[in-house]
Amino acid sequence: MGTPRNSATPWIIVTAVVAVLSLVVSVTTYILTDQRNQEIRDELASLREELDQTQADAQSGGLTDLLGDLGDLLGGSGADGGLEDLLGGGSSSMGTVNPLDPQIMSCLSPDGGGTGEQDGSIPDGTIEEQVAAIGQIVGEERGVPVASDLDIEYVSADEVSRRAVEQTQQELNADDVAADTRMLTALGAIEPGTDLAQTQLDALDAGVAGYYDPETEELVIGSEEMDGLGAYITAHELVHAATDAAHGLPDTVEVEESAGSDAAYAALNVVEGDASLYSQRFVAEHLPMSELLGLQSESDVSTQAMADMPHYVSRSLQFPYMEGMAFSCDIYTEGGWDAVNQTYENLPTTSAQILFPDRYRDGEQAVDVTDPSGPSGWENVTRDTFGAADLLFLLEAPGGNTDAALSDPLERVSAWAGGEVGVWSRGEETAMELVLADRGTATGLCETVTDYYAAAFPDASTADDGSGTTFEGANQSATVTCADDEVTLSTRTSG
Repeated sequence: MGTPRNSATPWIIVTAVVAVLSLVVSVTTYILTDQRNQEIRDELASLREELDQTQADAQSGGLTDLLGDLGDLLGGSGADGGLEDLLGGGSSSMGTVNPLDPQIMSCLSPDGGGTGEQDGSIPDGTIEEQVAAIGQIVGEERGVPVASDLDIEYVSADEVSRRAVEQTQQELNADDVAADTRMLTALGAIEPGTDLAQTQLDALDAGVAGYYDPETEELVIGSEEMDGLGAYITAHELVHAATDAAHGLPDTVEVEESAGSDAAYAALNVVEGDASLYSQRFVAEHLPMSELLGLQSESDVSTQAMADMPHYVSRSLQFPYMEGMAFSCDIYTEGGWDAVNQTYENLPTTSAQILFPDRYRDGEQAVDVTDPSGPSGWENVTRDTFGAADLLFLLEAPGGNTDAALSDPLERVSAWAGGEVGVWSRGEETAMELVLADRGTATGLCETVTDYYAAAFPDASTADDGSGTTFEGANQSATVTCADDEVTLSTRTSG
């Protein structure tokens, strides 16, 4: 299932601007506004004290009350509400990442708090001079040297998208796309008849802001000036180039061939999570607030462009930049950039390790589940790993509908301990079998998979015969069986 989820072609690592820029804006705005609110609260407290000492009549008493009300209105940060309520503590576009989580805020706030003030680190001058300045900053702050002779090209946003789409289009394998289409349709992740290849290309067209080619060491930046977006993408791509030179970027195609698409996806999260974490710290520290707010509008445009795409596709593109960044943040918090560097040497092997970093530290591997099996005489078109991230994307939007999301999807996904999926075909007919290992949590996978299928195919009739739950729909039937800490979803589609 690597095709719909893998935002990197075999030879380029793309940088997507999809909701991710909203995060640093939210955090920095929160910090700056909260700092200013504290100043106002201090001023109000001092003024109230003076008024209390000189209060002589009811009017001054009324003014004191008014100032007290104003202080209560401005007060409110963290657990007190106020700004946290205003910023919402995260949104669906940010996946499972809460921008006001103390750890995230700390990670995105260099030296304990981004200033949002231009410090002269990025000088006025030619693009070459500005790139050299950013490269020096990246080398010093990220701790990996940036070569001075990098091949960097600045082009328009449309041009970088065109190139990424063109190269991806050349590499798409029609058989793989057809297999993924059958599987995602059977799972209720996309509508029947969806052109999955075009949907993926549309997602790249909407979201790509730059890319790095490990083969040629070429960097292409989708901005023709060193504005806020240009600085963000430049810092991001320089991290890719520098870590490639220092540690080597994982070959996700090779990883997928040897360990499955979930392991390849986990490796991609290391690459994009690291670069996203640093580049967001970079802009929080080195860009003025006016340019940070400009990044918000760039993110809004990209997010809106992807709003009508299948949730599974858009979410799989976004995940390495958001949840991958949160993973790198967790690693950074414990051991700094040296610990992040070690994730290149000791790659995570499952997307569950990305979502739950303690599993990475503990070296918890995926359980080897029973091999999926299909109908006798049918052609097996694919067999692959099925990860915690895959399950999360499904639970967030059964039938592709986010309004039908299951309660506490991340908590439910924590029960994932391993998974494989197989797809078989006979003409237009499709058979699919998904086998998941249950790790054991408050909400078991048996309940979750049953609830999911019912939500994804609400028109199907349901029956429980004691050995499992069966679903009968107009064009698809399914059975959920649960035994020995394994859950099996088997489906058969007529066409």
